[in-house]
Amino acid sequence: MIVELIPKREQKPIFGQVFFLIISITTLVSVGMAFFVLQQLIRDTSEVLAVLEKRFLEDTRPLEEEASAMLEGYKTKTEMLRIVLDERKTALPFLRLLEQTTHPDVFFTDFNGDPKTGIFVLTGEARDFFALEQQRLVWKGRKEFESAVRNIQLGKEGAGSFEVEFIVKPELLDPL
Repeated sequence: MIVELIPKREQKPIFGQVFFLIISITTLVSVGMAFFVLQQLIRDTSEVLAVLEKRFLEDTRPLEEEASAMLEGYKTKTEMLRIVLDERKTALPFLRLLEQTTHPDVFFTDFNGDPKTGIFVLTGEARDFFALEQQRLVWKGRKEFESAVRNIQLGKEGAGSFEVEFIVKPELLDPL
């Protein structure tokens, strides 16, 4: 065995080595804890994602069907509105002509008609029978339509109520 003649001092651990040892152990423990915490968060997020995907796949079908039904309803209403507007457009030339040829003392209370057939029935009143006869003569002279005054009745203060049927020529109602 070797005997040392000069005794060496005992070496004390350096503060830096202990400090780095503590820092290393703390870092190892915190990385390990972070790993387990992140694993748990990933597992929880995966479960929530699976539940949401399942709900999305199940719930969208009724919503899609409801949206499709609403769209079909809007489509039907739009088509009906287009038909009504087309009918109104075809009746407008007749209404303009009626406005131009109506006597100031004659007014209408009811309007029924079909632009496709060209037959319109109007109920109206005249201030007196003289105004009604003038109106009948004006309508009789028109070439755009034929008119027939019917159901003439005596009203209050000499006024006359009547019903008139117009048969309008198709070219007047043609929108183009």
